Amino acid sequence: MDENIISFKATVNGLILIMRDEDDFETIYEHIAQKLESSGRFFKGASMTVKYRGKKLTPEQEQKIAVLISKKAKMEIKGIEEDVSVSEPESDPESSQKAVNKPKMKLLFFKGLEEGLTKFHKGTVRSGRLISFDGNVVIIGDVNPGGEVIATGNVVVMGSLRGMVHAGADGNKEAIVAALSLQPTQLRIADVITRPPDTKEDRQGFIPELAFVKDDLVYIDRFLPQHM
Repeated sequence: MDENIISFKATVNGLILIMRDEDDFETIYEHIAQKLESSGRFFKGASMTVKYRGKKLTPEQEQKIAVLISKKAKMEIKGIEEDVSVSEPESDPESSQKAVNKPKMKLLFFKGLEEGLTKFHKGTVRSGRLISFDGNVVIIGDVNPGGEVIATGNVVVMGSLRGMVHAGADGNKEAIVAALSLQPTQLRIADVITRPPDTKEDRQGFIPELAFVKDDLVYIDRFLPQHM
């Protein structure tokens, strides 16, 4: 199976299906079915909205994909629609000027970074597993490579963080990521992304660390009481 034909991207708001415009619908449909055979169990019991990008679909095609995902993944599809958040740049000068003059939308961030809603997950987040929450997330265990944690607030891992993590997923750069052992494959706070160095550090035991954003860069400090 050509892995580039379709891919899934999980977000705090649901699931995004990424397709290629040059592929016909039947090919895309077959690849979605094949991919769900191996990964559909990770969405079992979930209830979410599906968005798609990369290819225009008719209402009938949307319905076919929604039914397929619902049956294969044993999940509830609340709706399916084109992802319009990714658009082509404006080439028309008049349109560009309108965009400049258009009032900026006020971003509503999750405001409970210090004492807001918090989801506690006890156990290891294994490869292929996604933990997402509109608030803070505390993992009492490890996040393995291939595991993913997404939160609109802070993310705290009481163990080793070696998977992917996205704090402040609604765009809040005040969010932080903390772990007893911070070695993620990808760390993201709001829209600021960082990756680990190519040469891995040989660590003995836990070294608590805290990741935060300053001047649009991610900084990582040893976790000390005075940082709190």
